[in-house]
Amino acid sequence: MTLFRIDQAVFELFPNARFAAVVARGANNQGENPAIADLLDESVDQIREQFGGGDPKADPRIAIWREAFGSRGWTPSKYLSSIEALVRRIAKGGDMPRISPAVDLANSISLSLLVPIGAHDLGTAPNGIDVRLSATADRFQPMGDAPDETPDDGEIVYVHDHDVRTRRWVWRQSRTGLVSAQTTDFLFPIDGFAPVTAQAINEAAERLARLIPDLLGGSTTIYHLDPEHPDAG
Repeated sequence: MTLFRIDQAVFELFPNARFAAVVARGANNQGENPAIADLLDESVDQIREQFGGGDPKADPRIAIWREAFGSRGWTPSKYLSSIEALVRRIAKGGDMPRISPAVDLANSISLSLLVPIGAHDLGTAPNGIDVRLSATADRFQPMGDAPDETPDDGEIVYVHDHDVRTRRWVWRQSRTGLVSAQTTDFLFPIDGFAPVTAQAINEAAERLARLIPDLLGGSTTIYHLDPEHPDAG
């Protein structure tokens, strides 16, 4: 079964888009994990040192997302990529929330390499997850109790069937498909562009795939997706 797919329409809009996916199975996402907490603290300190007095959008790894969002008509100052939102929060002195061991590990690597890394519960996505342009029947459930949203026409979405898991590519995640303490099977997508973040994507995937078995147990598999190889699993 295909676990993760990138529609060719996405590559037609962004031929230089590149993805890696780490699939983890049998991992333990329960309780506290001091080793992962330390890794996240180190990444947060790194961001504060690097961006505490500067503007994150000057970094090419963040600027490339602003360019991509702008090209789709998504105002970059309103719709921040997930990595820019995290960096700005930390650079302004905000705290980095602790969510769960698996998500905290992904966030630590995301901050360290400045690439967006998502975390999806494969148990809630039996038909796999697609990255494609939005369809009429798609619906997005925001966090909290806000009513469902309909993505804009032509919006790039992460979606399971018609359940949108992330709007505007790597902007905002829904409340459906969130990982929980009971999640054991994960999809960690890592998004970017050649050549700016191609190496960082590969390094992030390798680091995540190596650390998950060591720190959370289970097994991992890495997939690399591009226009010639759009499917994983």
